[in-house]
Amino acid sequence: MKRCALTSQRCIATSILCLIPLGTSANTQSQELSSTLTTPLIITHKLPELGSKERVLHEVEILKLALDKTTREFGPYELRGIPPMNRARTLVMLSHDNYPNLVLQMSYEDELAEQEKLIYIPFPLDRGALSYRICFMRDELKQQTKNLTRIHQLKPYDFGVGIGWSDTKVLRHNNLTVVESSNVVNLFRMTKAGRVDFFCRGPMEYYFEAQHQSSLGLSSDAHMALYYPLPKFFFAHKNSQAALNRIQKGLDIAFKDGSFDDLWRKRHMQPLQQARLKERNIIKMENPSIKHLARDYETYLYDPVNQ
Repeated sequence: MKRCALTSQRCIATSILCLIPLGTSANTQSQELSSTLTTPLIITHKLPELGSKERVLHEVEILKLALDKTTREFGPYELRGIPPMNRARTLVMLSHDNYPNLVLQMSYEDELAEQEKLIYIPFPLDRGALSYRICFMRDELKQQTKNLTRIHQLKPYDFGVGIGWSDTKVLRHNNLTVVESSNVVNLFRMTKAGRVDFFCRGPMEYYFEAQHQSSLGLSSDAHMALYYPLPKFFFAHKNSQAALNRIQKGLDIAFKDGSFDDLWRKRHMQPLQQARLKERNIIKMENPSIKHLARDYETYLYDPVNQ
C-alpha cells in the first residue's frame, strides 16, 4: 500500500508523520525545495460548493497552517483555488495531474489508496468529526425519527448522496437505498421535493449549511445520528510528492506545538456540541472501504460521545 508516510514500524503517537517520502530521501526532497526558496510553491485546492466571503474550507486552513510552519525552511507559497466540482470529477483532475500540486482532503478508500498515481498522509484532518452524520429532512418525517434506533429501521428511507462520495458505498453496504446527485444544492432540492428522505452531513457542514439559503429551510432530525468511520486524509498526485512532504512536516510541527488542535477546535468543537450527540440514538455502520487501512490514525480521533 502506498502512502506518503511509510515505515516498517507503527508511527508513535507523539509524531503523526514519519517523514520518509516515496522513492526519494528526505534530504534530496529538502534540497529540491530549498533550491527554489525565492519562487513561491504553488498549492492548488478546491473551493467550497456553497461559497460566501466568510466560507473557507477547513482543509484549506490546515494547508495554510502547515505551509506557514515550513516557510522559513522551504520558502514562500501561493494557494490557488479551483472551481467547485463534484468528488468524482475532482478525482479525475487529481489522477491526471491537471493542476500544480493539487492537494485534496478526501475520505480514505482502499481502492483509492492503491492507485499507483496517488499518495496520501495518513492523518485524520477532522479527527473523526465528520464520521458523525446528522440529517436534513422534510417536516413530515420529524415524528418518525424518534423511534429510529437500528439500521434495519432505515431501510424504507432514501438517502441523498453526492456522486462519488464514500458515503454511497457505506450506505449500500449496510443495505440502505441511495439516491445520487451531482452537487449539494441539488440534494437540498431533492430532499425538499420528497425525492430524498434524508440528506446527512457532518456537524460542521450541517450548521453552516442550515443557515445558507440553499438549504431551503429544511428541518433537521434531533433524535438520530449516523456513525461510520470515514477518515479524511490529504491526497495528492505522486508528482506532487515534494509538496506533500512539506505539508507533512508542517502538520507534524503544528500538531506538536498545539496549533493544529487549536484550529480544529475552532472549526469543529461548537458544531459537535450543538449536535448533542450524547442525547441522540447513534446508529453505527460498517465502512467496507477501510479494511486495509492501518489503525494508527485512530490515535488522533476525538470521541464527542464519551468525552
